[in-house]
Amino acid sequence: MSQSFPTSNPEASASPKEQQTNDSETRYQRLMELVEAEDASNGEVGCGRDWGERLPVYLRTCGINISDDKLRTLLREHLGNVLMERDFDSIMTQVSRFIESVVVQVHSQSESPKPSPTQTERVTEHIPTAELRQSFQSELGEFCNDTDIEQIVQFTHQVIHQAVLHPRYTFSEPIWVLKGEEKIYIAQAKRVKEAIAKVREQNPEETGELNVVKVGGLLSPDQVISLEPTKI
Repeated sequence: MSQSFPTSNPEASASPKEQQTNDSETRYQRLMELVEAEDASNGEVGCGRDWGERLPVYLRTCGINISDDKLRTLLREHLGNVLMERDFDSIMTQVSRFIESVVVQVHSQSESPKPSPTQTERVTEHIPTAELRQSFQSELGEFCNDTDIEQIVQFTHQVIHQAVLHPRYTFSEPIWVLKGEEKIYIAQAKRVKEAIAKVREQNPEETGELNVVKVGGLLSPDQVISLEPTKI
């Protein structure tokens, strides 16, 4: 005579439809957690690279890299008015990973060193090469030769230039202050023509000339904005 006992696992007694619903909810919750993690780290989330047979070399050399402070200081000094911290984060991550690859290659006994890529065009130097080379040499000179250092310098130039061309942030449209014959108008648009068009569209009675008094936080030369206190 057989005897059955109730299971302690509630999912075991769930119907296939209920089980599918629970799985979907679990996957959705996990997805939201991953989205939160990615957002909190400005998108710099990854599970690492597949080093294959060179994993032991990577584990021995993963501590050989540049310090965050030195390169970030150079970036702020030369590009602080062009890029933002999240752009610097992306540059640091790419350069750091490239250095990992170079160091692993240098310390891999089973692999002969690869020649540095030939320069086909001049790389834009947003940071002087001498400053970059000195910074990398001071931290990596013990582990990498001059050819490796030069390869890292050239790669860093390329990454920085790409960041300048395609920054990870976007500026909001500038605010234009336009002065008519009797009124002052404030409009937000990419260009002055678009700002004037907005003013005329919403104020058809304004047919006179509109002069730019202020844009993007900078006052036009010799201009002062004057408003009646009762109108503020």
